[in-house]
Amino acid sequence: MFQLHYQPVAFLIFVLLLVVGSGRGQDAGQPAVSAGLNTPKQASPSQTVNRPHKFWDAENLGLFAGVAVTRALDFTSTQHFRERGHNEILLSNQIVDNKPLFAGIEAAGTAASIGLAYWLHHTGHHRAERWVSLVHIGVGATGDIHNYGLSRPQLTGAIH
Repeated sequence: MFQLHYQPVAFLIFVLLLVVGSGRGQDAGQPAVSAGLNTPKQASPSQTVNRPHKFWDAENLGLFAGVAVTRALDFTSTQHFRERGHNEILLSNQIVDNKPLFAGIEAAGTAASIGLAYWLHHTGHHRAERWVSLVHIGVGATGDIHNYGLSRPQLTGAIH
């Protein structure tokens, strides 16, 4: 089963799947039909799945800022756990110890997230466009919290 430090990630994935699954119940192109009356209702703007909007609107600006902050915290939290003697598992220690290179990778991650959101926006997938940033922030924040929670490894004296 999951170890204690993986439970927040599993919970986050479960919540994201639950939210995404619950939003798939109504097609934006079809009018809503009340349960017993067969009379169509107009869908409110909040019920519209893929409502068009400008790419650089306030919501996307906030989400992109959140992605950038999460990536900056990933940089600092990774430095935090490297200073405590932990090893990087996604990249090599040499990459994350090279601060200019690692900062460039974090900036490229932010740019890639915004680029993917733009592509989804351009192809009319406005809901997925928002979810790219939301998932990026959620996963990044979970990793940041984990990284800052690490303490110095305990040395037991046993050789493995």
